[in-house]
Amino acid sequence: MMKNTMASLTHQLPLLLTFVASYAFVLTTTSVFSSKVSMKETILEPFKCSTNIKTCNASLYHITYGDNDDDQTIQHYISSNYTNSSQIRPITRGTRQDHLITVPCSCRNNNNLTGYYYDTTYTVKPNDNFYDINNFVYSGQAMLINGVLYPGQNLSIHIPCGCSEIESQIVVTYTVQRNDTSSGIAKLLNSTVAEMESVNHLLDQNPSYIDVGWVLFVPSHFNGIPLPPTKEKKPKWQIITGVLVSVTLLSMIAVIFLILRRNRDNAASATNNPKSVTKRSISKKNSDIHKEYMQDATSFESERPVIYSIEEIEDATNNFDENRRIGVGGYGSVYFGMLGHKEVAVKKMKSNKSKEFFAELKALWYASGDDHLYLVYEYVANGSLSDHLHDPLLKGHQALSWCARTQIALDAAKGIEYIHDYTKAQYVHRDIKTTNILLDQKLRAKVADFGLAKLVERTNDEEFIATRLVGTPGYLPPESVKELQVTIKTDVFAFGVVLSELITGKRALFRDSQKPNQMESLISLVKKIFQDNDPVTALENVTDMNLQHNYPIDAIYKMGEIAEWCMREEPMERPEMKEIVGALSKIVMTSIEWEASLGGDSQVFSGVFIGR
Repeated sequence: MMKNTMASLTHQLPLLLTFVASYAFVLTTTSVFSSKVSMKETILEPFKCSTNIKTCNASLYHITYGDNDDDQTIQHYISSNYTNSSQIRPITRGTRQDHLITVPCSCRNNNNLTGYYYDTTYTVKPNDNFYDINNFVYSGQAMLINGVLYPGQNLSIHIPCGCSEIESQIVVTYTVQRNDTSSGIAKLLNSTVAEMESVNHLLDQNPSYIDVGWVLFVPSHFNGIPLPPTKEKKPKWQIITGVLVSVTLLSMIAVIFLILRRNRDNAASATNNPKSVTKRSISKKNSDIHKEYMQDATSFESERPVIYSIEEIEDATNNFDENRRIGVGGYGSVYFGMLGHKEVAVKKMKSNKSKEFFAELKALWYASGDDHLYLVYEYVANGSLSDHLHDPLLKGHQALSWCARTQIALDAAKGIEYIHDYTKAQYVHRDIKTTNILLDQKLRAKVADFGLAKLVERTNDEEFIATRLVGTPGYLPPESVKELQVTIKTDVFAFGVVLSELITGKRALFRDSQKPNQMESLISLVKKIFQDNDPVTALENVTDMNLQHNYPIDAIYKMGEIAEWCMREEPMERPEMKEIVGALSKIVMTSIEWEASLGGDSQVFSGVFIGR
């Protein structure tokens, strides 16, 4: 993996990284510029642990050296138990692309040095040495590993990281590069020089001086949205980790009122302001293009999309300010915005993505104009279901109670049922998974990310043949993998996997405890359970330990039965979503009764009666 030239050079260099005193360590970094190699010693104090925060999410800045090693490094992080591709964000630096990698950060003692660290492992390859591993895999941020390295050895790697007590910040571990300045680093990572000085003693004497190879902690404003400047002490923005949601409930009366009022205002404006004609003409042209699709909106008896003007969208996003960009995907960029007093996420799409646009249109607000289409989503506050199920404490969440899980399952089922059964045109989501189910502050679920949704006309033949395999491994039914078939039963199958995750706390694909080098799927695990002579005991043996046995086993088993039903190999044997909603409604009620029988207040502990 490593550079041969680097290996030959660094083998001749003395071992300079040693621990000093009990409060800091010397970090030796190799700086690479073309063929030049230089070694620098940096004394770095670990980020001091807070008494209030033991674990958090932190970011590591990974430097790209311009070859395939970078791809291998990213895959190395993804293959760890704590990182997936959604936690790796590209950052453009001139002609190259570096990455910010989100990792769990914990307060612990390493070699008598107490601070925040990210711990991982690295398997040594032939010709590896510590300097190459440190610099090309971990960007010069790893603490020294003593001893001789040999191929196949699993090294324990400790990387300093940080936790901020300010909710709107995430601490980035950053290695200073050539031509860097303190102000440049602060701008790159949405921080300020003053904030950097407050957490880096290296900057105490001369904040304007930094050297190549130094490792700095940078408090970065979360999602790239800096807090508004204040002269007086004002409340902080509540920075939200979730992004997109699928269904926004609006009454038809309110929508009609808004549309009529806009039409009236626009008509008056057109009379008084001839300059406004051009933009409205563009919107009228786009409106005509989309007319046949909008006719489907009449199929909603109580809901239809709200139409915003381009001017309103531009004002909401501060003209699509790059500092407000919170996501980039194959279907466009997503920006944070404010419409009135409501926090929203605006997806900006090219007009040639109109099929994907109309897949989302029916349940969302939107605007169209120039050569772009815009989707406006509610901004959801509590991240994804995946964050709350898989290592929740490492991600700053409490484990979900059983009653909360049943309500989340029911909410998600209703969202999927809606696009299957309550629109004139039928949709298949095609990417149902726990990362696409978002939770609000009251732990109510909404199905998100309709980027892969496919319109399926309601005909006698509802089967759709895709041109390529889409979706996420671990959630795909056999017919999608083998024959590229897509029907509403594709979503039903994936929802069965989601139910299995709610019960077990395991990922859709997880490492086999008896064969660590092999991956097992929840699909096969659930099948084995219901083929067991005692399926109740078998299911209880794999129930999420985070529940601490606080659940009614009858309800667990009934949800397991629904999951197994959803994941049948033959699509025709799987239930409809309306059947699933009915069955889950009963489980929610029995779970509430169970919780009440324990003397607890279900409204307090589960929040199940709070509306979406």
